[in-house]
Amino acid sequence: MSHSSHHRLSASRIIARFFFAMLCFALAGLMVFHQQIPDVLGLGLIIDNLAPWMGVGIPVLFLMALVVRGRISFISLLVPIVAWAVLFGPAFIPSAQRLPEASLRLATQNVHESAGAQAARELADHGAQVIALQEIGEGQEPEITAELAKSHPYRYMVSTVGVWSAYPLKNPEPLDLGLGWDRALRVDVATEQGDVRMYAVHAASARPTGHHERDKMLASLGDYFANDDSPRIIAAGDFNATSTDRHFAPVADQLEEAHYSDWGLALTWPRTLFPMLGIDHVMLRGVQSAGMERLEVADSDHYALAATIDLGN
Repeated sequence: MSHSSHHRLSASRIIARFFFAMLCFALAGLMVFHQQIPDVLGLGLIIDNLAPWMGVGIPVLFLMALVVRGRISFISLLVPIVAWAVLFGPAFIPSAQRLPEASLRLATQNVHESAGAQAARELADHGAQVIALQEIGEGQEPEITAELAKSHPYRYMVSTVGVWSAYPLKNPEPLDLGLGWDRALRVDVATEQGDVRMYAVHAASARPTGHHERDKMLASLGDYFANDDSPRIIAAGDFNATSTDRHFAPVADQLEEAHYSDWGLALTWPRTLFPMLGIDHVMLRGVQSAGMERLEVADSDHYALAATIDLGN
């Protein structure tokens, strides 16, 4: 090989390694600053909610590093690996399961209009003492109430959102969250360990073509939490936002997510072999999570969540 050919080869390798390093830094930057990307044509919404999936780019970059070669390439690859591990890694590690002496078992599911009674029965069979259902179809309330009459005789329903409880419910209040019609409620659950303030929520849909109503509801909900002086608060339901969505921040700033008891994220939608988004949540303040499961119950496009909440503190 001539000297000029070797020089051209070296130059091409340097350029390839430079662009590879830029790709690594770009992916890491996208992970860290995804909420600062302008939400033009729904781009911010898509990137925010798919942020943890950016980790899929790391194996692709690793294969590229094998081709590009060079120590600097593998050092560059560490940048997105560390960024992903710090930002999203802890959420993938299951929480240690505890068995608190005093606990509340709560379940939530978007029942997709037609699966209310079946979901209620199956969630009760899983030991849920409080059941929050969203998107309850017309005429479903009597069926759900009849299904739970013996085990969960206390109920409160607003629009398409309802709570059925084995414990008495007090101080019920509908919440329109700025929409002018009710898609959420607030109620006190009178447990043996004292009252627990509960919010049941079904946020408006979020699509790249528009999510203003959802954003308004989440901001309003954050204000409710900020001004609620109840010592123990639980919020459960379909928030139509993942924990990485910038508009979920008003909720996440006030309450903490219940700890998932399995590896990975508690992805709840769509209910397929490979769900993509965790848009259903159980959020807590003043109480601690003793574990949360994802359940495949009823005929809905959402998985259910069932959380065990420690009331002993």
